[in-house]
Amino acid sequence: MLRGSLALACLAAVACSSGTSGPNQPGTPSPEPGNPPIGTPPTEGGIIYLPVRDAGYALVRHDSLSLQLPGGGNQLQLIDRTAYLRLSLAPDTNGYLVTIVLDSLQASVGGVPAVLDSILPAKGTRWTGFLTPAGELSALKADRSSTLGDQIGSNLRALFPTLPPGGVKSGMDWTDTTEVPIRADAFDAVERSLTRYRASDSDDPRVKKAVKLESSGTYQRSGKGTQYDQQLEMTASGSRSTVYLMSQDGILVSARGSDAGDMTITVPAVGQTVPVKQTGTYTITAFRPGKR
Repeated sequence: MLRGSLALACLAAVACSSGTSGPNQPGTPSPEPGNPPIGTPPTEGGIIYLPVRDAGYALVRHDSLSLQLPGGGNQLQLIDRTAYLRLSLAPDTNGYLVTIVLDSLQASVGGVPAVLDSILPAKGTRWTGFLTPAGELSALKADRSSTLGDQIGSNLRALFPTLPPGGVKSGMDWTDTTEVPIRADAFDAVERSLTRYRASDSDDPRVKKAVKLESSGTYQRSGKGTQYDQQLEMTASGSRSTVYLMSQDGILVSARGSDAGDMTITVPAVGQTVPVKQTGTYTITAFRPGKR
């Protein structure tokens, strides 16, 4: 039981790491990059986040996990998830109230689709939080907890690249440091990250007026949790990079990114550890509300 428990804990924790993309799944809506959800007209300064209602996004993520199990065995796990989300930003003091709803979800491990009983508890999950006009997200909480819902929740920060004070324009570069609590399935953890951004004109002919944001950085995580009545500890570190397209009216049009890291799961009671190597890719695509 210990060996299987550790493997599941590793899968759950790493599958929640932020940033990653996978192959298109059946039923994926046709993206319309040139027609993102409509928000408030742009300001005269740089691009900032602005109010929006029911912006639709498809988040597709693929993870490859290599686990070194107790006894010297190795295990490779391939995990795919596709989430269809609705995002609303409602004006509030000094920023926006964030609401994100998980409309539907597809998931598989090693090409085997997740059973309906594991998907249903996650469907309809609603996250709420607060966002500043520069993309600083805080107090993001879900109205329920489920294995797949928690995994999707750990990726939602990718919807909000951090912008410089006053908004972003082509030619700018800046650095962002964050320390945020995250729920990585079995683990309550803290993530510390350093991310560097550079803005340039869009090179996508479908969205010529957008601004391209290129980011790269590093992260560190540590946390504790319980699974199958065993106390677990986790440490992780790695790197990530993402390319975003932001429309002039403060809407994320698309994102594509990758990350790679090393994680160690420890069971203090028995002194066992499981090293894990993770690589992943992800895409986020905006589509018109009601078109799916």
